[in-house]
Amino acid sequence: MKNRIIKFGKWAEKNWLSLVIVLGVTMMIFLYFVMISWLIGYWANALYGMHFELSSCLAGIGASITGLGGVIGLGKACWTKYGYDSRYNTPAGTMPKVPETAVKTANTVEKVVSKLKG
Repeated sequence: MKNRIIKFGKWAEKNWLSLVIVLGVTMMIFLYFVMISWLIGYWANALYGMHFELSSCLAGIGASITGLGGVIGLGKACWTKYGYDSRYNTPAGTMPKVPETAVKTANTVEKVVSKLKG
């Protein structure tokens, strides 16, 4: 289990930008479907008197856009950290040292899993 966590962590470090892009696209698809449902509700309210609460449209779209902005902001923060770490914190051509907390976390998870298994 420890090796799987470490392997996943290394994969996620290499592909973090792809993960942020996939998450952003997923949120955009969700936002698209939600906006379509609100558009249908808006027209159903106007044409058929369905009593659809129009204020939920604005509140929901605002919340979705806020969430999407958070994901994009996270991606930008990671990109900036990566750029500064690459330029100033390590010599050219060498990988940064793996934080000790990552190793400790992996060891803790491994111990918990082994206790749960028996």
